[in-house]
Amino acid sequence: MEIQRGKDGMKNKKFHQEVGATASCTLRLLLETVPIESDAPHGIRADAWFGSVRTASEVARRGHEGIFQVKQYHSLFPKAFIEEALKDAPGGVHIILEGTTQCEVPLIAVGYRYSRKTVLHFILTKKAGSLKEGKPYEMKYTDSYGNVCTRYVDRPDAISKFFASSNVIDTHNQLRQDLLQLEKKWLTKNPYFRLTTSLLGINVTDTFLLANHHRIINHTSCPQGEKKISIQRFAGILAFQILKNAKRLGCPRQRFIPEEVQARTTIVSDLSSPSMAPTVHSDKPVIRTLQDANGRTHYLVKFDVTKNPSGRSRTKKRKCKKCLEQKKRQDVSFFCITCGENYSYCNNVDGRDCFKSHVQEIKRATRHSG
Repeated sequence: MEIQRGKDGMKNKKFHQEVGATASCTLRLLLETVPIESDAPHGIRADAWFGSVRTASEVARRGHEGIFQVKQYHSLFPKAFIEEALKDAPGGVHIILEGTTQCEVPLIAVGYRYSRKTVLHFILTKKAGSLKEGKPYEMKYTDSYGNVCTRYVDRPDAISKFFASSNVIDTHNQLRQDLLQLEKKWLTKNPYFRLTTSLLGINVTDTFLLANHHRIINHTSCPQGEKKISIQRFAGILAFQILKNAKRLGCPRQRFIPEEVQARTTIVSDLSSPSMAPTVHSDKPVIRTLQDANGRTHYLVKFDVTKNPSGRSRTKKRKCKKCLEQKKRQDVSFFCITCGENYSYCNNVDGRDCFKSHVQEIKRATRHSG
């Protein structure tokens, strides 16, 4: 990963003078990923920012293979010829053109028409993939009666495999930019703080996707009726766990907690010590603690004291989640802070112990091999 510093900032970078900005960026990232002494070819699938004939040629010259989508960087690419040849073709038709660069590097240009209006362009190295029939594109559309129908559109195998993984970056960016939105929440004119914010968002999103991949969250063994954890909720849980366990991470606690937060935050005390009343926050005394089937401790704490429009102080209350599921209404001022959401729970109210039921319903996490 590298920071693009504009035309003047990048002109002295390695390979920039010889092959240009995008091709040189691709080569630098490739050489950082694959050791120079490695003889094994490396396969690349890159989106349109990297895609050009020059990039594919330079990658092939160094013994690697790649498939690149071509959009704006179509110099030396037969884009106009392909679009004219496929002008009246139906979806699922593709055209293959072979050629050789000035450096005697064989390349393949592919034009793929996946709908009546759009033609996609790709540049491939010679051994980047098979151009035989691959997994078709599954197109969904609505018929005249409002029914959702499916039509399968043929495409080459190399294009099928390209699209199987090409949206990974888009999915990551959507989670980070559109859902987590740290850059929109933490507005700044400091460029270094802005870059740090983006790096933090990348780490949180990576952790969220890893937790999903390893089925730590959002898996089938979750209690019935429990909603999937969003990335916003996950970020809250992650921040709480880091603050809570900062002392155990082997580094000074000040590296994890800003000064203004450190002044009003206390570490959760050892529950085995009866002489100390456990607290999560100086103004959030722990009402009760219980452990779930995984040995995780859940803390029942009170909502903050707020002021109504008249200026009077009052304790915020919310509906008990468990009572609401049973179509009952019980307003309580307690919630489980461990779960990261302001879900309220009854605490031995009229014989109902919803907090205990909530903790007992959490199933033991199963470990999956592989």
